[in-house]
Amino acid sequence: MIDPVVPLFGLATTVGPLPFSDPSDAVEFALRAHERFPTVPVLSDPAQGLLAQAVDGLTGVGVATDGTTGLVLAGGASALESVDGAAAGADVSSPVFGTLHQMLGAVAGLAPAPVALRVGVLGPVTLALALRSAGVPDPLARELAAATVTARSTAIVRAARAAAPATPMAVVLSEPGLVGCIHPTFPFGRDQVRTSMLDPVVDALDGLSDDDQPVTIGLHVPGRTDWDMLISSGVSLISLPADPEAAVWSSSIGRLIAAGGSIAWGAVPVDRPLGTSTESLWKRLAACWAALSAEGIDPMELRLHSLVSTVDGLAHFDAAGAGRVVDLCTALSSRLRRQSMAARLSLGA
Repeated sequence: MIDPVVPLFGLATTVGPLPFSDPSDAVEFALRAHERFPTVPVLSDPAQGLLAQAVDGLTGVGVATDGTTGLVLAGGASALESVDGAAAGADVSSPVFGTLHQMLGAVAGLAPAPVALRVGVLGPVTLALALRSAGVPDPLARELAAATVTARSTAIVRAARAAAPATPMAVVLSEPGLVGCIHPTFPFGRDQVRTSMLDPVVDALDGLSDDDQPVTIGLHVPGRTDWDMLISSGVSLISLPADPEAAVWSSSIGRLIAAGGSIAWGAVPVDRPLGTSTESLWKRLAACWAALSAEGIDPMELRLHSLVSTVDGLAHFDAAGAGRVVDLCTALSSRLRRQSMAARLSLGA
């Protein structure tokens, strides 16, 4: 068998929230779903979600409990001017990170170790938007979000290395807030997104990566966004829906591939009936690749740098439904690896 040139090649992965409220159930499901590239699960309870994790330790900030998905400020926006986001983000010991630590303990006992462990962290842009919606002024929202997420993501890497040193980390910034950021009504400019929010996080994580303990830095956006800007931040993994319109960003995607990066294609939707066959899903994924190849990206290189993922989280499914989604991802992953290997053999690679 030919060894793939990219460690994550052809693997299946999932995004964030699962339909479980118990950490043990969530961890068991996550490890069973994808043994080679498992994702640290996020519980369905908003009080345990990525937003709650993002603001943990920020005095006066909490997740709304009235059925909405936003933030509430206990002491008003002015009280946050004295809050140290870096200090708050550096602590990952509170109960809201209990599932993370349980997952790390479980992964540490696996032999062989997974290719990598994926952990989602709410990205700084989405956190800044949530703070802004709660009434925090733009400059403070951006500053607080960048400091908190930078400290939080690096603290998670250090905790993972202490608990499971044999398993490389893939830290994926979850940025649903960046869907539609190209629209002129988006409140932050491109330079603000890159320079004041994304770059500090990416640079800090990049500083923790070395040959012995690599860190894959990723971005997950579950819709249309400005991939030229986001890829230029220096990330090495992008997670996006499998849409032929991605060919608009072929130049940037081509540069990502040339630099050794990977693309997790959201080939399994989470907002419609799926059935049991992968044929229509595979055709859409293949159409996406065909559109990119038509723009000059080598089709074999594209496949060797591709993974298969869900478009977004599975919290709205029941356990059985989430299992079917995982099975579809696994089937698409197997087909990708099988066809790519066959093609390389036929080319004499």
